[in-house]
Amino acid sequence: MVGRNISLYLKQLKNCPGVALCTRGAGGLLPLLAFVLISCSSQRQIATTSQQILQNGQVVRNVQAAQPVLSAQDKRIATQVSGLFTNLVAQHQFSGSVLIAKDGQVLLAKGYGLANWQTNTPNTPLTRFYLGSVTKQFTAMSILILQQEGKLNVHQPLCAYINPCPPPWQPVTIHEVLTHTSGIPELDTSQLLGASPAAWIASFNNAPLAFAPGSEFAYCSVCYQILAYVVQQVSGQPYEQFVQQHILTPLHMGESGFDSDYYYAQSIDANGYSSWQENAEQLGWGNIGPQWSFLFGSGLLYSTVGDLYRWDQALYTNILANQQTRDEAFTSYTDSSLFAGSTYGYGWFITKSPVPGHRLIWHDGEIDGFRTYIGRYIDDDVTVIFLSNLATVDPSTLAQSVQKVIFAGA
Repeated sequence: MVGRNISLYLKQLKNCPGVALCTRGAGGLLPLLAFVLISCSSQRQIATTSQQILQNGQVVRNVQAAQPVLSAQDKRIATQVSGLFTNLVAQHQFSGSVLIAKDGQVLLAKGYGLANWQTNTPNTPLTRFYLGSVTKQFTAMSILILQQEGKLNVHQPLCAYINPCPPPWQPVTIHEVLTHTSGIPELDTSQLLGASPAAWIASFNNAPLAFAPGSEFAYCSVCYQILAYVVQQVSGQPYEQFVQQHILTPLHMGESGFDSDYYYAQSIDANGYSSWQENAEQLGWGNIGPQWSFLFGSGLLYSTVGDLYRWDQALYTNILANQQTRDEAFTSYTDSSLFAGSTYGYGWFITKSPVPGHRLIWHDGEIDGFRTYIGRYIDDDVTVIFLSNLATVDPSTLAQSVQKVIFAGA
């Protein structure tokens, strides 16, 4: 589903010592979670130390240790979920890394299958994967950070922030672009990479809207590239630099980024596979200028399960965005979406948790050779993350299988 149109454009952990996971903000160093590498063998596991998220010296969220004895229920969840993924690997139906957390405690962080069949490199909790459309939530947050800073308003016209702006976009608001209700069509603009970002925008001058803004839902990957372009125009920074400065660095997401040359130069990063042991095309554009990084905004962030757990935990706090801003991101604005029972917020699908009255905020990612998923049961304090380098994985179906284990009896 995710990053469908990305393919139109697409032609370290180096040592064994432990890696600290923390955040940095106005109050100084903000410990979030510490993952300590136990072993560098193919059976590498991660232990966590008990930490608190601090902001301006105040505790804003407790993160419990994963090492203490788990409850019987949590042991059952960890064992059964791990067994589920182990069985899928044996059937050639999964390869990747998984993290399950509950009540601020990591129940399972483990790799399954191989990151690279040519080098026989195993997947571990430290393996990086391309995220596909899970990237969209970072683009949406970038827009919301700019709004929080008073630099834009999502209910203002898109053209207020793009000049010159394609005439068909005049009635469209940023809100409608965020929620896939803009009517902006998907175009193949890959031939414009040798031109300029302004020429890329101008390619939409004669492309009429598919429907009246706000009247329908139509999933639109190129729309999140347009949003990333807005980030560049409003902030005066290339999109990738903005995300790095305002999200990745504050959360110390040191294993996440957009540099495809760096990604493929690392021996432990996941190689994408179109089917079992069949290589997919490598992602990225190579040496394009930073002004083109807005094209990354719909699907070209890479990360690890640990970094995404930092992201998940930060979204319970004011570290990046205040409560009002986070509520905006997690509000349903559509009556439907690509998935039955789910609506759409800003960069997130929204549906019901198995617990009556509770919500699941989620997104999947699909891009050449990779399938990904993050699910946040925000009223149950449960997080499900899996990142796969096997394109035959169905993220939403697999997520439902994991959900049945976690909420058995709910």
